[in-house]
Amino acid sequence: MSLQMSTYVPGMLLAVLLILMPTRTNADSVSLTLSPVSGTPGSTVTVDGTITNDTSSTVYLNSESYTLPLPFINGDNTDFFLNAPLSLAPDTNSGLIALFSFEIETGTAAGSYSGNFLDIVGGGPSDFTDVLTSSGYSVTVVGSTVPEPSTLILVSTSLFGLLPLRRRTRRIPRLRTKTTSA
Repeated sequence: MSLQMSTYVPGMLLAVLLILMPTRTNADSVSLTLSPVSGTPGSTVTVDGTITNDTSSTVYLNSESYTLPLPFINGDNTDFFLNAPLSLAPDTNSGLIALFSFEIETGTAAGSYSGNFLDIVGGGPSDFTDVLTSSGYSVTVVGSTVPEPSTLILVSTSLFGLLPLRRRTRRIPRLRTKTTSA
């Protein structure tokens, strides 16, 4: 029995090593570089980026998928279909292109919103549904230029407070001096 066990142990160890070894995928063969994304509440912003094929074979670009959590709404990936090439030859890139756009909801607080992801989907001549590359992006929401209601009330009150002073200066007669010519 120990002879039989010693024959299976090396085979089982080899099987376990093959299972645990990392496999090489094509996900790292294409890279995605994104430009900074920022906008104001109520505006539409576009995510721009460059897709680079670092492989030795042509890669076909079929679609994209992205996360778009609140306060970002109305995502539109038409930009990808209008701007991305159908394929990338080896060692080439797409140049800076618009990938997708979305709206920043009105009333969104200023700040940086991270944890968003963009995937480029495509593949080789026989499989077009692989995630070729994925990249995280953050959105910087810049403060709105609309004044707060309390600021408007304060300015209005001070202007109305100045009106009586203006009327008072009109009622005081001005002293006129006559000059006579010689």
